[in-house]
Amino acid sequence: MSSQPAARLLGGDEPVEEIYYRKGDIDFCFLLNRRHHNLRVFDYRVGNYQQKRDFFDRIARAEGLRKVFTVVEKQDSKSWRSVGFSREGAIPGYFRTADAYIMSRVYTEDGEPIQGGAPKLTVPPLPTGKEPKEKDLKHTAKPRGLTFEVVSDIPRLQEMTREVGASGLYAPFRRGVFNPDIAVLAHLNKRDYWVGAETDSSFGHAKVDMLTPPLKDTEIPVLEFCVKTLLDELIKVDTASVFTLCAADWTLSNQIYGELGFKVTARLTDHITREDEFIGAQLWHRRLVHLPTPKLSSILV
Repeated sequence: MSSQPAARLLGGDEPVEEIYYRKGDIDFCFLLNRRHHNLRVFDYRVGNYQQKRDFFDRIARAEGLRKVFTVVEKQDSKSWRSVGFSREGAIPGYFRTADAYIMSRVYTEDGEPIQGGAPKLTVPPLPTGKEPKEKDLKHTAKPRGLTFEVVSDIPRLQEMTREVGASGLYAPFRRGVFNPDIAVLAHLNKRDYWVGAETDSSFGHAKVDMLTPPLKDTEIPVLEFCVKTLLDELIKVDTASVFTLCAADWTLSNQIYGELGFKVTARLTDHITREDEFIGAQLWHRRLVHLPTPKLSSILV
């Protein structure tokens, strides 16, 4: 098989590139995020894993990356572990009928892989008395004076991402997606609040982002209502589960996800970059609906 140059899909004005690479027995796509100094691999399960690892080690050195990671099923995670990747957690039901494992490789400032795998992330505790207590989601009250709308217009969502994506630590997660495809926009006290989601109808899940995270305690009810409203919209389009990546030291944001019934299923070392500092992230997951598994008889009919 002849070598083919990498095909690039640029993410507009964002420092993100989606690159397709095929050479010899290696064939995959990857999402290069220069803002957060990481790279997500979309693997097509072909080629030698050691060659793949060496390829991404070279990119990490050339681009000054802190992390390379991939999201795979359990049986594939063993192959990545055998070439120096570490399991940092899971996304339950990511592949609809199977969980996804997050396999990562973390690098030093000199571009060398950290021996022994990704260091364990230490999460700062929430302030005393601020531990999340799961609420009755059916009665999430709308704050007085708040107005909101559901936005699905792509040009508006692209503009929103350009304006607040960086400060909200937004990072695209899927192929061909560089902004949320649905969002809730709320207005209160002359401030706008955006909560968006990247939906994946193929697998019935969505990644949620608070693109305007809370800055003080009084904003928690506002963001709780926005996230809950967005979850209601996602249920309407048969989204079975949602997940989010939240900076480990954003205690107010983490508190909101905890109170809305999300559970931490992964802790990711140096996963995002904020003001030239590498920050760990927590992955929160919540199942929205329990989709019944089809009976064998109904499949065979």
